[in-house]
Amino acid sequence: MVSWQTRMLNGLMRVAVKRRLARQPLDPAHIAETRARLARLAARNVLPEGVTIAAADAGGVAAEWVQPGGLKVPGKSILYLHGGGYMVGDPTLYRMFTWRLAQAACCRILAIDYRLAPEHPYPAAVEDALASYRWLLDQGHDGSDIALAGDSAGGNLVLVLLLRLREEGLPLPASAVCYSPWTDLTGSGGSVTLNARRDPMLPGHRLRESAHLYAPHMDHRDPMLSPVFADFRGLPPLALFVGSTEVLLDDAVRVGDRARYAGVEVELTIAPAQPHVYPVLARFLPEGREAVAASGRFVLAHWLRATETRVRVTQPARAIA
Repeated sequence: MVSWQTRMLNGLMRVAVKRRLARQPLDPAHIAETRARLARLAARNVLPEGVTIAAADAGGVAAEWVQPGGLKVPGKSILYLHGGGYMVGDPTLYRMFTWRLAQAACCRILAIDYRLAPEHPYPAAVEDALASYRWLLDQGHDGSDIALAGDSAGGNLVLVLLLRLREEGLPLPASAVCYSPWTDLTGSGGSVTLNARRDPMLPGHRLRESAHLYAPHMDHRDPMLSPVFADFRGLPPLALFVGSTEVLLDDAVRVGDRARYAGVEVELTIAPAQPHVYPVLARFLPEGREAVAASGRFVLAHWLRATETRVRVTQPARAIA
């Protein structure tokens, strides 16, 4: 059953967000205006007592540590990659979500402020994500001590980062979580058309424009741009969350199918009538809070599994009597 909060928020989004996104040109002036408006919204957020924010230089990438009060599993961290079409957003805008995710996973979160398009097109964001992950390894983290998480374009970045880590032979994280990931920059998913009117937030026709601003003059079928076309063999377990009426529904579903085919463990949640990146809206939506709790359980379970595996590998064999 869809909550009344979701029904109300969907209605507000159709008027206040979707119309603006459908009509506003994607030019430098309007992108700058959107960034400034989002910064003003972020400045109004008041974090609960016990949550601490600390600036960090993650291998040359501006970032912040988000640490909740209460129980924490020592040495575990989530690297969070925010959304925003690769053009807007920063960690301050996500604090009301990242503290919840950190609390649910009993860890701290490193949220990075990667470079944005169109000033810094592909592969700038990918290079920043890779640099921050290398920095975590250099700080003493084992790959199995890390989880990745991201929403929308950040979900794309999570999957591309996994592919880069595998390509470069670096230790892989224990798991990855993607919220409404934008995995197909070609816009070939059927839901882009089928859910065009049903999606309460995203106008599907703007996806291709955003893709061209992020990766101009490139073949968007490249798996490093559209991981829906990637080979997922050897990647860690994935949790995918998406709303049933989203234009990006098929972006998540097809990634889940391809990853399972490649032998990857996948948990796919399709939530009825939920808006784009609904877990990030957990402060308003009970369904979002349920998704955050499920994300925490998923991340913790795979950290525990990785620890058990590491213990089995390092234990000396018993002497034969």
